[in-house]
Amino acid sequence: MPPEVEFGTRKPSLQTTRKPVRVHVEPSTSDHPSVTIETPRLILRAIEPRDEAAFVELLERARDHLMPVLPTGDENATPEAIFARQLELTQQGEKTGKAFRRIATNRTGSIVGAFNLVVIRRGLENNADANCWLDPERMGVGLAREGLLALMSYSLADLPEGLGMHRVDAWIQPENKPSQKLYASCGFVKSGDESSHLTTGDAWHVHDRWQLTIDAWQREFG
Repeated sequence: MPPEVEFGTRKPSLQTTRKPVRVHVEPSTSDHPSVTIETPRLILRAIEPRDEAAFVELLERARDHLMPVLPTGDENATPEAIFARQLELTQQGEKTGKAFRRIATNRTGSIVGAFNLVVIRRGLENNADANCWLDPERMGVGLAREGLLALMSYSLADLPEGLGMHRVDAWIQPENKPSQKLYASCGFVKSGDESSHLTTGDAWHVHDRWQLTIDAWQREFG
């Protein structure tokens, strides 16, 4: 049976320091070759060719909000080209195991955002970087936190039930207070004064490193 757990534990009765949300993980099969994660309000799944029209409509409606967070390689790229890039990145991640990218839909099938684990690094420690975005019309009702917690639940779960990560990093601009609040609510803490210049859209900006370790996750949520 696929695991159906509360965040950070397979024991639903366990008391945690933060309110958990139930997650259901549907493993990959020959008919459905990618992992799907379900929460009470969201379905996190790999983007597919059939999503192009809905994705393009969302990007056209919220382009100013989404362009800074979507890796396009070209600020003048058409919505169709951006969709093709997202599809390519997702498929590459599935093949190589170096990324776990998922769009999020609501229960009616509308795309509401995306929750991604990228630059997966495996060795003595398994680490990765996380990022996410949400349709601006869907903000303010807790969907971003629900989706990010679901991604962390799967990412930090032991193999083969999850991805077996030991630490997940998030790179956030110092002035981006909403993102800092979101990641902090999911257990991330700012990593001292560590920062880096990263591209956001077509420009370079300073980003601070926020991190969530498996120990902190289990302490806060399991």
